[in-house]
Amino acid sequence: MTLTPDLQKLIEHACTTTWSQFDWVKANASLYGLTTRTTDKWTTPAEPAFVSLLAQYPFLRRRLAKIIQAHASPALALDTPLVSGVFVHDKPKVRFGASPTQVDLGDLLFVRHHYRTGHARPEGRAFLLQAKASTTPRTGALTGKAGRQFDLYADWSTPFAFPNGEFGPPPAGGKWDFSQGPASHRLSGVYGIVSSQRSCRGQKFPDNCPWAVGAALAPDKGLPRDAKASMSLAAALDGFIAGRHGRPWHVGADAHDHWSTFVEQVLRRSIAWDLQVQRIGGVDLPRKRAALSFIQSFLSLEVNAKLMLSPVDRELSFEGYVEDLIATVDSVGRQAKAWAASIDGDDEPSEVPVPQDGPQGGMSVVYVATFGDGPLAEAEPDWVPAPEPRQPD
Repeated sequence: MTLTPDLQKLIEHACTTTWSQFDWVKANASLYGLTTRTTDKWTTPAEPAFVSLLAQYPFLRRRLAKIIQAHASPALALDTPLVSGVFVHDKPKVRFGASPTQVDLGDLLFVRHHYRTGHARPEGRAFLLQAKASTTPRTGALTGKAGRQFDLYADWSTPFAFPNGEFGPPPAGGKWDFSQGPASHRLSGVYGIVSSQRSCRGQKFPDNCPWAVGAALAPDKGLPRDAKASMSLAAALDGFIAGRHGRPWHVGADAHDHWSTFVEQVLRRSIAWDLQVQRIGGVDLPRKRAALSFIQSFLSLEVNAKLMLSPVDRELSFEGYVEDLIATVDSVGRQAKAWAASIDGDDEPSEVPVPQDGPQGGMSVVYVATFGDGPLAEAEPDWVPAPEPRQPD
């Protein structure tokens, strides 16, 4: 039995909760300093609201770990999987070509790690997702900034820069170029289309899942830029967990591997941001396991030397090295308590402080780590099916 049906239920629950929060805010506009004249114009949650529930909703994180452990073979789930996420509202902006126009790099980065017994270097997969809300599983014609962003997603060998400093230049200098990295750069990012209706049933969304994914393919001459999603997000994440979907990446890659370097930098920033959630609906301070799930990402950098001194037959499981990380997690916990103490009552602070003791910037992340004896599946070169050819209107 595959993970897809249970993943679909989680995704549906996240969307249902998004609508519930939307209805609450709209019905209690005055609590948020809003007028009914303003909220009466609202018809649907915006894309960031849907993304935030995918990335940060605690129920989804806990359930996802249990589902993975229940369905995965011992090759991928000897130990309890670690699942965590953080939603950062400000998306990193990029600029490319001669135009001064800035576009979003993406709404959400999915990151996968698998720690294989006897191997100090974890296996990785990752992909960017750009969210669009629609009543059908396609974006429709994309023009202006959206069109330029489509061009980047259609060709990840396009050099780009972060003009606002969310991320600096790559280690070797110059501009970022995702063609520099393992496997095909086409796997770096996809469009994620979420149903803008309370139910996507009967709207031709793949498998009636409220989220679907599709690749950006350069249109034929005379046709508009238009991304069509032909795979449900549930099916995409099923393959992502197995290792088939997403682009490979490596911890501690050399300076010329831009893709792996970018993923690692995002994760480094996410450790601090995990303490400072940006979403409607109360305070969600991280548990110790949630903080450790991010620290996991840097085992090869932080404690690799110690692991290499261990006996060859040592089992490199989570329990085997967790004590080495407790001091780091305790420090993270103290920061969390200090932040919680600054909150008056049950309301979230109007301005979320930026961490002062680490790299700033970052983006929303969903992180999944597993531990087992076997390897991840081989990444499929074109895991997002190409949509059927479209004729001019």
